[in-house]
Amino acid sequence: MPMMMEDYDDLFSDPLPLPPPPLALGLPERLDELRSVGCCRKIAWSKMGCIAYISADGKELRLATLQHHKKKGIWDLHLHTDLAIAEQIVRIFKGRELANLSWNPSGLELVVADIYGRIAICTIFIAMNRLMVSKVWINDPDKNINALVGSFWLNAKRVVPLYRSAVRQDGHWNYAVTQHEMKGPYNPWATKTALSAMVIVSRGGSVRLVYQGQDNQWQDVRHEIAELSTSNDLLTHAALCPDKGDSLLLAVHTVGKQLRLYRATIDWQQSTGKDQVASGPKISMQHLETIDDCCPMLDYTTQNQETYILPSSEAQLSHLELLPQAADPRSKESASPTILATFSYLPNQYSVNGVREQPYTVLSRWVMRNVETTLHTAFGSLTSKKSNSPVRLKESAALARLQDVRVEHVAIDLQQIILSTTVAVAYSDGSIEFRDRFTMQLMATDEEPDRITSLIQVGFGFQAADPSLHVALSPNTCVKTFFGHEHEPRMRNVQALNRDIDIQDTIFTEKTTAAFVLHNAMAGFNNNNNDDLLLTMQDYMNRLPDDESLAQRHKMEQDFLRDLYRTLGVNLDQSTDPQSDKLLRNPMLQRCLSLQAALGNRSDKEPRSVISKVAWVMMNLRMIALTFAFAFAKSGNAPEGEILQAMIGLARWSMTLTDYIVDQLLELKRRIEPDQDFDMNIIRERIRTTRSPALLLLLTSTARTFLRYNCRGLRGLSTLSSGHLDQQHPHSHPSALLPPSHALSEIFARAHLSPRALESVFLETDSLVKHAYAAVQPTISEQRQQALEREMLVSGEIPEALWGVVERIIGKGGLLERVGEREGVSEGELFFGGFEELGLGEDRRTREWWARRTVDEVRKIVLRERSADGGEMGLNDEKGQLRLRTCSRCGAVMEDLLPVRGASGWMMNLQRTCFCAGFWMML
Repeated sequence: MPMMMEDYDDLFSDPLPLPPPPLALGLPERLDELRSVGCCRKIAWSKMGCIAYISADGKELRLATLQHHKKKGIWDLHLHTDLAIAEQIVRIFKGRELANLSWNPSGLELVVADIYGRIAICTIFIAMNRLMVSKVWINDPDKNINALVGSFWLNAKRVVPLYRSAVRQDGHWNYAVTQHEMKGPYNPWATKTALSAMVIVSRGGSVRLVYQGQDNQWQDVRHEIAELSTSNDLLTHAALCPDKGDSLLLAVHTVGKQLRLYRATIDWQQSTGKDQVASGPKISMQHLETIDDCCPMLDYTTQNQETYILPSSEAQLSHLELLPQAADPRSKESASPTILATFSYLPNQYSVNGVREQPYTVLSRWVMRNVETTLHTAFGSLTSKKSNSPVRLKESAALARLQDVRVEHVAIDLQQIILSTTVAVAYSDGSIEFRDRFTMQLMATDEEPDRITSLIQVGFGFQAADPSLHVALSPNTCVKTFFGHEHEPRMRNVQALNRDIDIQDTIFTEKTTAAFVLHNAMAGFNNNNNDDLLLTMQDYMNRLPDDESLAQRHKMEQDFLRDLYRTLGVNLDQSTDPQSDKLLRNPMLQRCLSLQAALGNRSDKEPRSVISKVAWVMMNLRMIALTFAFAFAKSGNAPEGEILQAMIGLARWSMTLTDYIVDQLLELKRRIEPDQDFDMNIIRERIRTTRSPALLLLLTSTARTFLRYNCRGLRGLSTLSSGHLDQQHPHSHPSALLPPSHALSEIFARAHLSPRALESVFLETDSLVKHAYAAVQPTISEQRQQALEREMLVSGEIPEALWGVVERIIGKGGLLERVGEREGVSEGELFFGGFEELGLGEDRRTREWWARRTVDEVRKIVLRERSADGGEMGLNDEKGQLRLRTCSRCGAVMEDLLPVRGASGWMMNLQRTCFCAGFWMML
């Protein structure tokens, strides 16, 4: 028996270490590609939200976008494969393999390069999945020496905000922001229009400036870094960044493992007079420093004090980045430009003893420092003026080596984010690390309850569950899209890691909410598409426990919207000094309303919240108000013909909305018994159960301002239409004017209140609200009044200060009753009237109306209608060739009308994005 126990002891003692997980399929080939050439990005995500990737055979350009499905209430990655641009790219490059994709900073222009350095520039045209080729350079010969090893888009000259942190003080989160000017050089002709410029570097050492000139046409100019003497001088990688004096720093890595640093200066040679003609830009290069045998440190000590010997022959560069000068939040000084290189090691599958080694990556850094050189004091005696002080020479640049960082994974991608203050490193196992560029330390979860800097610091991250070879991060780094050897793009968003989401953990939820505000504020001021943030926020809410998730989700939504409106500086109090023009042109208001509408409308299976309906109506009112304003401005206050035709759907929708508001107010009035006192609790409960936005649209000053502004346009259209019908001699006007005039006249004739009467209602409501606020002014400051307006919009609760206004509107002898008697409003006709086209109802009749029709939700017209038996009646699709777009966020549909030169071309330019600020996709 003892002998048997000894045998068991031998069997179960000291188990052998488990081998590392298998490598991702195709990883050795991908790593070889990364080591041989610096420009080999096969998937890229633009700032506008368009994802471009190269097909499996390497010949086609394909596109993808994030899309929200209203029926299912989920986001997914929508792949667009049937595209004309794919065939066009194949023809342009004559079937040669594509090597690299790169979006410009605005996210509208894409550079496609093949393996021989030929490039084509494509531009997004209205819809994100429609690209137009604007310029090609395909005359270079098929030589590997022309392959691209580095590229850099020049910055636009602008100041951008950087939200560093949110700090909680006195129960409120305050968001610290600093302003940063993007460094040059800039395209000098991009003063009034967005003109781009790009610098690309080839394997043979050719630096090429590709830019848009004053005439918007693409041009290029080249400069050779140095003559090639041996094959060791060929470049493998190049990186650029802006530096002082509107110059560029250029770091290159050669086949001979040299790291060279240059300063590039661009002389744009603009003409200074009418008779002078510019000869085009010129590039000059200055060599700064050279480092031989560029590789990781041979003696590398880990945090566990284990020393690794890294043979230089096995250390091969896979990525090279130049981090520009950036402000260090820990000190008052700015961090100097830094070269960041990754060296990935992929061992043989098995070693001699049969155990596979562990792959790893080393992050190496060199910081650029200015060195002051002096001569010996003896040289001072050679001058006529004797001096014992050292002779100072001109400052020179030198590279100082910093400590390496070793990671037990294989890096496949490197990306600078948040104004180059953070570096995102993607690994082949699917994980992504976010590191501080100043220390290269991981941005770890911080348990400090009153200060947050990002979702990563709160505890969010990417799960390491999907091996990948190609990765691209979304504009706000909350979602990644990736693919491996199967070459099928997929997506994942950041989630709370190593933490079970506890609904009682209010501190974690509050910090998460503040982090979302921080990221959305940054996205708003940088014009980033924020679909990825919306996706991540909705995903987090969906993972809350079911028992109390609804109340918790509503609280999180309201806290988020309340802080976002405040942080972006959106003034929602228009009751005392309404500024319609500024309100209409405020892009931050549109962004906030879009998020408010989307958060309260998760899917068709759940009822839309009242605050979501209010935001959705306000966005439509804003779009219609802008259209009316441009229509009257462009046509000298007298729109005619084609412009009037374009106004029909908008006028009908606007008048239907006002009838709906009157009908819903009458319904609230009927809830109060004639012989009982006015009870505000009955009104609040009715709004809560029916989710009707009518009273809130009337009381919220911002919505009321939009309604009143639209009344001006409606009043003008009513006057014009009646004027055309009064013409006794129709031949004195073009016949094309008559149909729009008749249609508009019928719309105003069917309405229960005229535009002039509506305007009087809104003006009187303005007066009631002003007096109500003035009555409590000693106890409510102007700042508190703004907070009340904001709270009413984001919570749907009417403040107590306005309860008297509600009674004077819908109470006995109130505004509603007086206007109804004066205008002869029929409550029965309103009650049985159809408001289905507004999309605000939740009844079966409304659902069936929308199920049978395809509606252009921008022009407010029915494009196609299906009969009860399923047959189609094409109202505006006579030839059956209707082209449609859909919004990637709200799912709205509109006809694909391309901008043309003509009377209504301005209107189509207004429709380049959806009224919800989402971007279009071709169906």
